[in-house]
Amino acid sequence: MKRPMTIATILIVLLMWMTVSIQAQTEQTWIVSTDGDYSTIEEALLVATDGDTIEVYGGTHAPFIVEKSVRLIGVNNPVVDGEGEGTVVIITADDVYMSGFTIRNSGTNNSHEDSGLVIQADRVTAENNTLDNVLFGIYFADSEDGVARNNIVRGYDFDLARRGDGMRVWFSSNVLLENNYVSITRDILIWYADDITITGNTFTDARYGLHFMYSDNAWVEHNHFTYNSVGAYLMYSTGLRVINNDLSYNRGPSGYGIALKDMDDAILRDNWIIGNRAGLYLDNSPALYEGVNEYTGNVFAYNDIGIAQLPNVERNQFTGNIFLDNTQQVSVRGRGTLQGNIWTVDSQGNYWSDYAGYDAENDGIGDMAYRSEDLFDTLTDEQPNLRFFLYSPASLAIDLAASAFPSLRPEPRLVDDAPMTDYTFPDDSILLESDTPPNNPIPYLLLIAIGCSPLLTQIRFQHGRVQS
Repeated sequence: MKRPMTIATILIVLLMWMTVSIQAQTEQTWIVSTDGDYSTIEEALLVATDGDTIEVYGGTHAPFIVEKSVRLIGVNNPVVDGEGEGTVVIITADDVYMSGFTIRNSGTNNSHEDSGLVIQADRVTAENNTLDNVLFGIYFADSEDGVARNNIVRGYDFDLARRGDGMRVWFSSNVLLENNYVSITRDILIWYADDITITGNTFTDARYGLHFMYSDNAWVEHNHFTYNSVGAYLMYSTGLRVINNDLSYNRGPSGYGIALKDMDDAILRDNWIIGNRAGLYLDNSPALYEGVNEYTGNVFAYNDIGIAQLPNVERNQFTGNIFLDNTQQVSVRGRGTLQGNIWTVDSQGNYWSDYAGYDAENDGIGDMAYRSEDLFDTLTDEQPNLRFFLYSPASLAIDLAASAFPSLRPEPRLVDDAPMTDYTFPDDSILLESDTPPNNPIPYLLLIAIGCSPLLTQIRFQHGRVQS
């Protein structure tokens, strides 16, 4: 039986309805244009109250500070021009929404961190904006629950050392960076910020496409980290998920596609790591003795080195990865091997394009272990300058001697007990969506690899039948 509403309940409902009604009535839209309510954004901000909307119709405007919880909507591409001095736009109020502006010409003082847009409040969304000629781009500083979506950021075309960060998230948790295009900057820096989501972005022509430090539980998915010095450098963090990203053609002095230093509980899955100096670089990761980092279904293709790591690195688990025509599949930076890592899990290893074994049972798993033990590769690990002689008669003679005389054969850098003799590429839509310069060889290389796969499989099968 339904109880009748008490007088107190009715009064509470009426009060709530009146509050919402009054708030709706007091929220206003202010027009900034040549024939609108105000001619400048600052004038509109002075009269606006929390919850109001300010629509800005075209024009060029001076820098401003947002100290009220308002919606700033740009119509017909209004420009906010810093004229080369300081930071252009600063947001210090919570619950601000800013969309449709061009922000340009910040100052160039790195010590002052001159920026296009600085956000110093919670629940601020910046989307559909263009930031051009800015030192730092979008800067979340001690801001929770922020969103940067569908923005274009282009920095000053300075030397790398003089540039600022295209996006920086500092002491700001639960921030979403989605579908942004950032170029000609230094880093995308995530620093002391937890629960960050980075998805659908393109970060290019930078020092570090992504730079993580002291930031836990992040999700990095469907991004392009291309044509940087380093694609992604991840440091001193835990709980990072890197899934289905394009980390290609990062060829600076170090030239890592992705590097991990002191990283724990990291999972890298279904990433395309192509054409870098070194596809993956590992330094003391995992750092915790009981920790394990997992690498599954990644494509390491056409890199100078597929995986490079320090000899003390252990407890990394590799399974189902594709190592396709890297000049050197694995490398140890110094003396030692990679035997402390796991290369076979549940009777499945990885695909190695230089595997010389056979698959008599035709079950997709080689009947012989894959052993990385080329003598010349071992010598170049210890003396990188010897790489100059790669593919020369001298290098071929060294490997031939090692195969003929077991006493010369080095200790294997790794042993994969169940190498795959065939492979299936992960989802390649991330490559088809790539906004990269023309004449990019990635699609052509992939087409060649895919087209040759059945032929290579048949050759290996026939080879296995002959040997068996």
